[in-house]
Amino acid sequence: MKRLLYFIAGIIFLSACNHSNKIEITGTTSDPKVKTIVFSEQLVNGVKLIDSVNIGKKGNFKIKIKTETTKFYQLSVSKNNFITLLIEPGEDVNIDFNSRLLSRGKIEGSKGSLLVQEINNQLIDTKNKLEKVVTEIEKSGNTDKLNAQYAKIVNAQRDSSITFIVRNVNSLASIVALYQKYDGVNYVLYKNKDIQFVKIVAESLVKKYPNSEHVKTLIVDKDKLLKKYEQALVNAKLNKLIDEKKIIKYPEIILPNTKGDSLFLSKTKGKYILLNFWASWNEQSVKQNLILKDIYKKYHSKGFEIYQVSLDTKKENWERAIRFDQLSWINVIDLNGRMSYYAKLYNVRTLPTSFLINPEGDIVMTNPSKKQLISTFDYNLK
Repeated sequence: MKRLLYFIAGIIFLSACNHSNKIEITGTTSDPKVKTIVFSEQLVNGVKLIDSVNIGKKGNFKIKIKTETTKFYQLSVSKNNFITLLIEPGEDVNIDFNSRLLSRGKIEGSKGSLLVQEINNQLIDTKNKLEKVVTEIEKSGNTDKLNAQYAKIVNAQRDSSITFIVRNVNSLASIVALYQKYDGVNYVLYKNKDIQFVKIVAESLVKKYPNSEHVKTLIVDKDKLLKKYEQALVNAKLNKLIDEKKIIKYPEIILPNTKGDSLFLSKTKGKYILLNFWASWNEQSVKQNLILKDIYKKYHSKGFEIYQVSLDTKKENWERAIRFDQLSWINVIDLNGRMSYYAKLYNVRTLPTSFLINPEGDIVMTNPSKKQLISTFDYNLK
């Protein structure tokens, strides 16, 4: 009898072990146009295809795999239409969706996946809000009111992400929150002190998921982020000095011109260079350009150059403005608009904003007036 009990207990134990490393994903779609769904593992850099499954006649599908650790996965119906999942070994996950927006699908059976969906969709909603504000700025030109609204949305997203991290510090989903960006440059967690959350998450997850490649990468990134933090302190000092209008060296800018060629601010030829941030939709910028045209015409041959950075988000509007007003100086564009890294680096708060750089590479004036420019050039450019 004892042998029988041991035998049964052994079968139960083995069954439990065999099941613990299995993952089953089932789902349905209400869109008859969706014929296949692709299942991939989300790696630290890119994705790895695991399976491509045909959708059944009733819009259903099933995927089965084995894994020993919790991992990030993707289900996709196209390159830009996918949902990120965070699945633990042994979980049975169900997803109902339509093809229009897979990220909004209904998830059941996976707490980690629900957390990832929550933080990702929140960022999507925030981006949509920011785009509306940018559109309003371009239409109305009322930058002060709308800039404040823009900043309010950005800070609300940051606060929400911090709350998410604190509540889910033991989940791999917190890594998603740490690395979220509005674009290729600007992070949701953008303040210097946000480095503390990287430390907290890394120290928490390395104990629970020591073999996770995502956690290993986070640990490595800690050193890089600390260096970034040190650079941020330097930038903060730079911004303070610019505000106080003291003489300082200028940071590099590398942006494309109308031909798509990258132009370096540091390689701009001229004894005096006016670095100017503007946008075609900003009325004050357009008015200032007309003033600068007269100054440029008079002093360009004597050594005056303008390196003008547009914060337009639509290239065609920028190019149209250049042609219409016949702006013959150096024109480059940062299509990130109000989220421009360079605008933040130079502490640009309103448009237009200008910095006069002398022959030694020092910023000697911030937002110089027409009178100040003429006085400087009459004395120094003879």
